[in-house]
Amino acid sequence: MKKLISALAIGLLFVSSAARADKMRSAGSRSFLKEHNLRLGVDTAVGIPLGNYADANSVGGGAFLNGELALLEQLGATMRIGFQAHLNRTVGGADSHVHALPVLLGAKYYVGPDREGIFGAFELGMFDLMSSVSRGAVSATSNDLRFGMGAGIGVQQNQWNARVNVHTQDVGNFGNAMMITGGIGYQFAGL
Repeated sequence: MKKLISALAIGLLFVSSAARADKMRSAGSRSFLKEHNLRLGVDTAVGIPLGNYADANSVGGGAFLNGELALLEQLGATMRIGFQAHLNRTVGGADSHVHALPVLLGAKYYVGPDREGIFGAFELGMFDLMSSVSRGAVSATSNDLRFGMGAGIGVQQNQWNARVNVHTQDVGNFGNAMMITGGIGYQFAGL
């Protein structure tokens, strides 16, 4: 009887160990990001001013630190902080540009399951606009804090994403501060 109980106990130990190993193996095969509620990453951006904004600003680029908190299976809250530098635009002998420091809060909605595939994004926040105009030895600079917002679409695949946004850097002058940006992002950590 003791041998039978010992054999059953050892058999159960082996079966439970095998089941645990199989469970860990299948968990390891899932995507890194699917198991985390908070994703941290970086985004790149190339920006092109639209309309009247193109008269005072030129093409530029920048980088963002971002975070995304999963609220639901397909919905996340986002925060992006970054810097966008723009080349000088020369009009009538004067060089001008507008650099921006955006701090944006928003939402991201995934069309597909598991927070992957096509997504739509909406953001709003503050833009610290650093303007500069120079003509010869004379220059003028200004630093203005403006409220802006935008929307975009993109695609997420594992840790990588690509997106295109249209936003205004100043809601009070909506049509005079429009930008279209596009970029690639990488999410390097998940908590």
